Amino acid sequence: MKKTLPTCLAVLLLAFALPEKKKIKIFLAGDSTMSIKETKAFPETGWGMPFVHFWDSSVTVVNKARNGRSTKTFLNEGLWKSIADEMKAGDYVFIQFGHNDEAKDKGERYATPDTFRMNLRRFVNETREKGATPILLTPVSRRRFDTSGMALETHKEYAAYVKEVAV
Repeated sequence: MKKTLPTCLAVLLLAFALPEKKKIKIFLAGDSTMSIKETKAFPETGWGMPFVHFWDSSVTVVNKARNGRSTKTFLNEGLWKSIADEMKAGDYVFIQFGHNDEAKDKGERYATPDTFRMNLRRFVNETREKGATPILLTPVSRRRFDTSGMALETHKEYAAYVKEVAV
């Protein structure tokens, strides 16, 4: 009886043990406003840098955002493919573009409104096909202010396209 009591207690405790948290990944796909900056750029940071500190050990943040990227260059450089190949069911993909897509003077980055929407839809569809959850974010505004110091809206057109695709 002395030996079976500890064994029974151990089995009973194991039966009520909490299951291990499922490990998920959050992928960040975007431009400089969410990217990891070099130390020499400090205090400039992309919001993806501190984002990693809001999660416990069950979440891994994979920041693939890069300075100067648009949906077009993100695809052309294989950055999207690296996310698509790694994501799994239950993961999340935060997608934030527009800042560079609308830069008509930067031909390699510029994505027409139709191309921009098509690229966003591709990101959303491929994420869903893998069983992951896409989250679309409007572009972060540029630092532009009127004479009274009020922030000016700098991505009205492309932010509207993000919202359109999200619907």
